[in-house]
Amino acid sequence: MRKQQILCSCLLLLTGCGQSTDEMALTPMSGTITYQGTPIEEGVIRLVPQEGTSAPVRTTQINAGNYQFTDRSAVKPGTYQVEINAYQGEAGLPGDQPTGSSTSRKQYLPEQFNTKSTIEPLTIPPDSDPVQHDFNLK
Repeated sequence: MRKQQILCSCLLLLTGCGQSTDEMALTPMSGTITYQGTPIEEGVIRLVPQEGTSAPVRTTQINAGNYQFTDRSAVKPGTYQVEINAYQGEAGLPGDQPTGSSTSRKQYLPEQFNTKSTIEPLTIPPDSDPVQHDFNLK
């Protein structure tokens, strides 16, 4: 009897191991982002779930015009508002630059691409293959 209890306990523990169904539903996404025909060298792309999408906000860096949401930062199925920020100037944290310095890092895209985004919402269907999506901002 004792052996059966131990065996059942082990089987229950093993059932809880492995990937959750939420992790298995994640879709990798990548692409390029240009502004006025030029790749964005440094920036951030943010996917904000719209009403009806049960997912966290996803954010990843843009480097040399490329971005990718992979592994644990991959995207759950649903519809997302897209926000893109692009930066110029020296990298660093706020306060690292001397006061009044003209070389501090600045976000240069118009608000229509970020704080008041008019970029068409992006929909990731369930059981989707990896998504390749480019953004050509004008």
